[in-house]
Amino acid sequence: MQSKTHIGVQVENVRIKKRIIFSLLGAILVLMFFFLVYENLRMEREIDRIVGMRARVMNDYIRRVGSQTRALGLSISDYLTFNEDAPTNMNLLKELKGYPNLNRFGIPHISREHIEGADAGTLTAVGSISQINASLLKEMEAALSLRGQFESLTEKQSEVVWAYYLSKQKFLYITPKFKDENYYFTEELYTGPFWTQANPDANPTGRQIITDLYEDLAGKGLMITVSEPVFVKGRFIGVASIDIGLDAMRRILESGDCIGESMLIDENGKIAAKPGAFNLNDRLSPSVASAVISSKGSFFVDQGSFWIGFEIKSGEIWLVHEIQILEYIIYIIKNLLPFWALVFTFSVVLILYIKLRSSMNQVSTLIHTDPLTGIWNRRGFLKLTQKSLAIGARHGKDWTILMIDIDHFKQVNDKFGHETGDKTLVKVAQVLSHSIRQSDAVCRWGGEEFAVFLFGATQKDSEHIAENLRKEVENQVHLEDGNSVTLSIGISQGKQNLEEAFAHADQALYRAKSDGRNRVCVFDPKSFAPAEFKNESYYKY
Repeated sequence: MQSKTHIGVQVENVRIKKRIIFSLLGAILVLMFFFLVYENLRMEREIDRIVGMRARVMNDYIRRVGSQTRALGLSISDYLTFNEDAPTNMNLLKELKGYPNLNRFGIPHISREHIEGADAGTLTAVGSISQINASLLKEMEAALSLRGQFESLTEKQSEVVWAYYLSKQKFLYITPKFKDENYYFTEELYTGPFWTQANPDANPTGRQIITDLYEDLAGKGLMITVSEPVFVKGRFIGVASIDIGLDAMRRILESGDCIGESMLIDENGKIAAKPGAFNLNDRLSPSVASAVISSKGSFFVDQGSFWIGFEIKSGEIWLVHEIQILEYIIYIIKNLLPFWALVFTFSVVLILYIKLRSSMNQVSTLIHTDPLTGIWNRRGFLKLTQKSLAIGARHGKDWTILMIDIDHFKQVNDKFGHETGDKTLVKVAQVLSHSIRQSDAVCRWGGEEFAVFLFGATQKDSEHIAENLRKEVENQVHLEDGNSVTLSIGISQGKQNLEEAFAHADQALYRAKSDGRNRVCVFDPKSFAPAEFKNESYYKY
């Protein structure tokens, strides 16, 4: 009966353990689901924040470039309108250079004579100088009047590849200057999107346009152009344009830390820029492009990916961010793994932490303590003094460095042996440690040298403390033959950085040793000769 009862108790205990285990597993599953939901919401907010930031930066950037382009176009238009009856600057004719064999003319390099600074640009046109009419000359004059603005765009804004004015009268003013002196105006320029998309045939309303991505005719790689059609009294005369390199847009699209990939698309879903590789004709599917345009900054799912889009330029450009669903799930799980590792291994980690902490304290003690004397070594001393210096800087406290050397220590080793030398070092370290204040620090600097940091001590205090240390060692530390151990001490008041203070204290120590040892010398930059203090065996240096 007892056996059966015992078996029943065991069975009940097993059942209780199972219930506890299953309850714990259930609680863990609920907790995992809770954190999965929480992490999903957090990720959505974080992605929305970063992608929104990219969109705002891109919007501001496109708007700024658009304003600059519009300013160039309006300035040329205003110049021609308000100077219509003004006499033409005939000096411009003298600066033009003709190339009859090419049927071209221009100014290869608009130089310092035209604008302060480096060479600003190139002006090139079709025809001969003798055939220039007043209208063409006046338009060239208008373009050159803005050379300062053109130059500023390309020199001070690294993302601007080219800034230029292309005239219907077959001339081009462009900055920066062409390095190839054999570059001349070509009518191929009129086939570029900066012209074909901006002229009245394609753009009857005369609005500012942003081109599709295209390969630069001058070999500067992929870019888009912001072009402003220029009109004078309703008559189209040319375009003012700013070219933006793909790298500049990529930097914005990659700003911030976010999974997935951001890209720019136009109203037809054609990709204008993205960090990864793509072809000029790549575009989003019609369903995705349509959803982006109507999403207004909300997440949606299409073609196995999460999408979110922000309008950059009304009706023309959108910033789109894509995250593949599988990538998103893996990322969330990876984010949660450390938490669960912490939950399941908390006890082990805690024990390891305590052991590690203890080991680290032991290692730190070994690293920062001199094994022979038990006081700070140089590493520990410098670490401690850095903290004291920071406190002193905040509260305006004085500080002093003492460099201490045991006189004739080599002779001690040679005469009495290294064991006696070691005992002497230990005894000196003990006397120094017991003789300084609680706020001060002492270390074995190396060999028979010691260093002392005096915190909050004036120069007068430092001198008396140093002299007291010298006397204490002389009175308390003796060799086997009965002779006293003496010290030479150099003092440097902390009016400079720590490195200079050590150097000055070392110089003062050298002077103390040169002047006969067993004395204290104070470094004084105002005086080069030692001056003896009354009734004391230390000097100012």
